[in-house]
Amino acid sequence: MRFARLERPLLIAGLALITIHLLDLALAGPDTSLIGVAAIVAIPLAALWAQPRVTRPTRAALGVTVGLVFAGFGIASHGLHAVLQGPGWYDVTGLGAIAGGLLLIAGGVAALFAPGRRDRRYRVAHAAAWLVGAFALLSLVLLPLALSLMITHAPRNPVAALDIPHENVRIGGVAGWYVPPRNGTAVVLIHGSTGNRARVADRARLLARHGYGVLAIDLPGNGESDGYSNGLGDNAQPAVTKAVDYLERRPGVRRIAGFGVSLGGEVLLEAAARDDRLQAVVSDGAARPEDAGMELTTKIVRTMVRGISGMRPAPALEHHMPSSPTLLIASGAPEEIPVNRRYAENAADAQLWEIPEAGHTGGLRARPAEYERRVIDFLDYASTG
Repeated sequence: MRFARLERPLLIAGLALITIHLLDLALAGPDTSLIGVAAIVAIPLAALWAQPRVTRPTRAALGVTVGLVFAGFGIASHGLHAVLQGPGWYDVTGLGAIAGGLLLIAGGVAALFAPGRRDRRYRVAHAAAWLVGAFALLSLVLLPLALSLMITHAPRNPVAALDIPHENVRIGGVAGWYVPPRNGTAVVLIHGSTGNRARVADRARLLARHGYGVLAIDLPGNGESDGYSNGLGDNAQPAVTKAVDYLERRPGVRRIAGFGVSLGGEVLLEAAARDDRLQAVVSDGAARPEDAGMELTTKIVRTMVRGISGMRPAPALEHHMPSSPTLLIASGAPEEIPVNRRYAENAADAQLWEIPEAGHTGGLRARPAEYERRVIDFLDYASTG
């Protein structure tokens, strides 16, 4: 009974730490949603009001499940970074969220020791309602919550070294590698979600072999760049603008192109549509969720991400394509080829290369010689066109 009495204090403390972290993310975003902030505050208060009014199994299941979600993503995004690379200012409330998740788990366990109801008729009715409610809660709340936290809590993995001559640079909080061009064209190179610039080191070597300059950057909240991550690219455009501004100032750079994989491809297609300084784009594996068809869960996730991140959603790309030369590379991953066919139809000057046997962004592994030839031929064409 002593442990059971700790349930509510544990719940209060855990929810407070998690709420502080979510408010930190929401208020740090450039377009804070007042509705999102209100929801972040109101939902924990509603949980505290409901706690004495629901049964032990419900309290235990919710405490353990929600606690595991926040503790798990907090460890992946903030805990491992603090241990492996040293804590940063953006880790402070994230470490608190880990503690909050663990407190919720402890509170859920404590709920199992609380007195239960004895009315068998109530228990039978509750069991039936519990199964229906659990399914609805899992599909409409817990799963979207987990996906939203995955999008806003990318792991900050250490950046492996690049094995070609380069310069380590920082551009207004954006970390990167810079390889000067030998042919006058420098390429902004961007990784996919939950990655960093080391994930595109093979593309950096490919470009450098042919005389192209490379500026490979970590998106915000990834690798060694400052800020909070967003796996949908909602906060990526200022980083791309900084990268292009930087290249404009570098000696020997006469033309600027972009090369992105997965999320990086989506980000650069969006950037080239609004910034004509990007004179060509290679996009490998782009397929924004909005262009692939949004289901109910995806819409709920987008709403949650908007509230948690304080960032406006990036636009769909299908009718927002660049006018500059574009090479679209599409693998056999679900929806990737159909989406890129629509991208090509709506672009002013696009080439589409389909690699149906390759996995997502796996074209370089599936057809290395042809991949290199096609990318370099396209950049040569775009540089002289």
